[in-house]
Amino acid sequence: MHQAEEFTLLPCPTCTSNQIKVQGKAQFIHIGEEVDGVDMRAEVGLLSRNILFHGEMEPGCYGNEACKFFDFDTFGGHLKVERGFRAVHISGVELQHMGQQTMGHYPVHFHMNGDVDERGGYNPPTSVSDLSIHHSFSRCVTIHASNGLLVKDVVGYDTLGHCFFTEDGPEERNTFDHCLGLMVRAGTLLPSDRDSKMCRDITDGAYPGYVANPRQDCSATSTFWIANPNNNLINCAAAGSEETGFWFIFHHVPTGPSEGLYSPGYTEHTPMGQFINNRAHSNYRAGMILDNGVKTTQANNKDKRPFLSLVGARYGPHQDADPFKPRVPALIHHFVAYKNQDHGAWLRGGDVWLDDCQFADNGIGLTLASGGTFPDDDGSRQQVKNSLFVGESDNRGMPVPDNRIWGIGGSDLTGRTLPRGM
Repeated sequence: MHQAEEFTLLPCPTCTSNQIKVQGKAQFIHIGEEVDGVDMRAEVGLLSRNILFHGEMEPGCYGNEACKFFDFDTFGGHLKVERGFRAVHISGVELQHMGQQTMGHYPVHFHMNGDVDERGGYNPPTSVSDLSIHHSFSRCVTIHASNGLLVKDVVGYDTLGHCFFTEDGPEERNTFDHCLGLMVRAGTLLPSDRDSKMCRDITDGAYPGYVANPRQDCSATSTFWIANPNNNLINCAAAGSEETGFWFIFHHVPTGPSEGLYSPGYTEHTPMGQFINNRAHSNYRAGMILDNGVKTTQANNKDKRPFLSLVGARYGPHQDADPFKPRVPALIHHFVAYKNQDHGAWLRGGDVWLDDCQFADNGIGLTLASGGTFPDDDGSRQQVKNSLFVGESDNRGMPVPDNRIWGIGGSDLTGRTLPRGM
């Protein structure tokens, strides 16, 4: 993920329609073709826009707990949309140095709006499109208890915490279309945002005597953090996070101010929205995870972990989210995952079906984990068809100073990037 590079475009009157001229030379290889049948063409995001919103920055970190972990100012601007608006359509805007390492302050934040599409009386539906959100201090786009929002053609680059973020669990029918997220790093806000050091050092809300287990309780920073399966992800790319590209997580009950908006267990049985033509690479843990939940109770002597730590959950989608009605498979179509350190994808649950997918150069290409539903959901199944798995492709990568990920591999025993622990 740290091989993402920034360039300045230069005027080029002699360039053809598919050429550009940039200042400087690339430090790293950026693949521009399919390799061994897997589409590894590098993503390119345009960061500049004609309209710029930006936070005013001080030369260093100051005044809050985040300074334990960051040596730069993390107190940026924020744009918040609250219930009762007449119409909101945000397009063609660049947001730089936005967001804060405090709750509720994000570059773009739809907060407790309910239905923002035709169901809520908005015609045309509410949308954000053609945005560039970069060098952000807390997330990219946050959808909080809001439904039916269109997020299209948005670039999120170099941010702290989950980038495209659904918050409490009741968020449904939102669509992320052609969104790109890259360089997504840990933040302090939630246990799932935090890296190992943050997880051990930030224990607010834990029961006395709590000892953090970072890989179990925290360490889930994701480019797309989806708290309800009934959302659409189409043509999106998760091009490098400190943990995971796409993570479908389950809130057994809705949390925070959304408490009571659905019955216990609803999201675990909710059918998945569209998941079509997405790609994930260069992530430390996995390209995609469909598993786990968050702790929806406060810390106590029996379970000392703080609120919203990661916990186990099982996914079994059914019609109308009713386990007594017919099963509805979660369909993952044309998902491309490569060069993810642990897994291309880890998918746990009944009726998860993959079609026309590609996996290459991952620690483990694909794990289909037991949903633990037998005999309660007898007959559910997982399947993979029309898909390609490549152990070690001809995309060897480039050596970097951290040579733990470089070694001898491939049938020709040449140097190449290797998954962690290989």
